[in-house]
Amino acid sequence: MMQAQGAATRRVALLIDGENVSNAFTGRLILEAAGHGALTIKRVYGSAGKIPGWENAPGFAFHHAGPGKNAADILLAVDAMEIFHKGLADIFVLVSSDGDFRHLATRLREEGAQVFGAGEDKAPEAFRKSCTHWIALGPSDAHERIRGVFSQQAEGLLISQVNPVIKGKLGLGLTHVDAKTWRKYFESRPSDYIISGQGPQTRIALAKSAGT
Repeated sequence: MMQAQGAATRRVALLIDGENVSNAFTGRLILEAAGHGALTIKRVYGSAGKIPGWENAPGFAFHHAGPGKNAADILLAVDAMEIFHKGLADIFVLVSSDGDFRHLATRLREEGAQVFGAGEDKAPEAFRKSCTHWIALGPSDAHERIRGVFSQQAEGLLISQVNPVIKGKLGLGLTHVDAKTWRKYFESRPSDYIISGQGPQTRIALAKSAGT
């Protein structure tokens, strides 16, 4: 993205809710943020156990928020206001599909900052409208990447293995696929996966027709 005239004199803070957005968007977000000025702050927020992949994103400062409810959201909001009042950034790129960030976006704009929100299709309209501009990330390649993992598992995975394997290999969790449980996720894709067994012996395997 070409920088607007004078954009290089403006400082940009890229603040990411790592528990809500997949690290598959890292490159896109950096390009978008850098297109509006000097990208001087890059931070990812979340509990270390919930965002594998983000803590190793190159050039990002990872801020561990701990396991408390909404801890990452609160820490991101506190840091954003501190960054603004210290004069460390003129433009904020808030990355999340969580509508609660509309309050932070509104307050920053009231203080005179520009706010670019970024999120997937599930982001509420209220958050989108509270930002100066909205960056639509669109659907990630999460589903294709998950199929890729299963294509390497000839015998499939026990349901108890799914979460640690998907998180360990891809850094993805249920929030990235918009599902309440992994079983429901696979049940909603009968053409892609075969579910066999019951209880803890439930096994998920890739359907032959969905092989990659």
